[in-house]
Amino acid sequence: MDAKSLERVLLERQLPELLPPEEGWVVPHYQGLSIANVPATIAALFDHQLPAALPPLPQELWAGWQQGLQRVVLVILDALGYRMLQRLWAAGLGDTLSGLARAGRFAPLTSVFPSTTDAALISLRTGCPPAQHGWLAYTMYLRELGIASNAIVLTPIWTFQRDLLVEWGLDPETLIPVPSLAESLAGGGIGTHALLASAFRGSAFTQVLYRGAQQIRSHRTASDFWVQLRHLLAETRGQRALITAYWSALDSLAHAHGPATDLVQAEFQTIDLLLDRHFLSMLPSQDRDGTLLLITADHGQIHIPPEQILTADQTPELSRHLLVPVTGESRAAFIHPRPGRAGAIREYLQAAFPEWFVVLDSTQALEAGLMGSPIYDESYARAGELLVLPRGSHALQHSEPKVSLVGRHGGLTPEEMLVPLVGVRLEATG
Repeated sequence: MDAKSLERVLLERQLPELLPPEEGWVVPHYQGLSIANVPATIAALFDHQLPAALPPLPQELWAGWQQGLQRVVLVILDALGYRMLQRLWAAGLGDTLSGLARAGRFAPLTSVFPSTTDAALISLRTGCPPAQHGWLAYTMYLRELGIASNAIVLTPIWTFQRDLLVEWGLDPETLIPVPSLAESLAGGGIGTHALLASAFRGSAFTQVLYRGAQQIRSHRTASDFWVQLRHLLAETRGQRALITAYWSALDSLAHAHGPATDLVQAEFQTIDLLLDRHFLSMLPSQDRDGTLLLITADHGQIHIPPEQILTADQTPELSRHLLVPVTGESRAAFIHPRPGRAGAIREYLQAAFPEWFVVLDSTQALEAGLMGSPIYDESYARAGELLVLPRGSHALQHSEPKVSLVGRHGGLTPEEMLVPLVGVRLEATG
């Protein structure tokens, strides 16, 4: 199937018993066309199985990639949505990436739900959906500590003291109740290497993500990113290995300025240029041979006007019904009401903001498969009693962020949920 046919499949899939079909939302395709299916695909390419994981992508998407395979390079470009990439290509930008797509395969996939970085990255490291691995969103209520927490910084939401929750007893090695891809591949004699920004190295969340990795290397700049990735290929020559590289600048700029701005466009052009000049053009044939390059994203983004954001801690009619602050994502909010107040919250949101939100029962959303299955026990507690899904370009946040967020994600719109997958054997690019 070509990209357009796959896109139609993803857009047509519905959960009518849970979600209003007229919203045009995209439901995660955990059955074989989501980013959470990529790890099992990588394992299968190495003739390996990933225990407890979702199935691989359809075999026609990776047919022919397995013969003589030595290394897989997985590049994750945070926030490079499928719709964004289509728009950039239509504007004549990104010749390198579009060339790779023509030389190999190009397909849309869905993100996970919520369509957010921590949930998606852990799915890309385990092959399990959020309900199964339990790391659902940027902020979560952690029942074991009785607090609302930042799930990336691992700290209470009222402070940015990184890894404070580890000091309070959380163990990064046991936070995720499923095996990692790195651990599984190591059992088959396949080494795993990771490249990420120096600011992230050593954090507890990095320990969670890269549990079992043979090597973690950090970069400081965009050029450094691609040069170090090239060096990793040279250093693993003749070995069977998975190399994962993560780039976050597109996401940061889209958050700050909006996903359809010239600043984001310039960052994309820089990525494309450096991919060519400092990686592809400088790879010797011995590092191309047997190497598969996969490029994907964790989610896309959507522009949210400030006047279309409801802030809970500035809205007493809402906040007085809350047991803990609003958690989750501003585009997929988890609500923990005070006992008996769930109905009052529904009534308030529907009466005061009749076109803004769809309010669901969180347990019903989980059990309908919106976050995947099986469901880890803690996912019920972390998802709250109510799930608030903003319609269109609206949002519900706990408080005003310290840095203005113009672009946001976490929801079910095609802009947030659809991401690209570009895959090519590098022998075909020499």
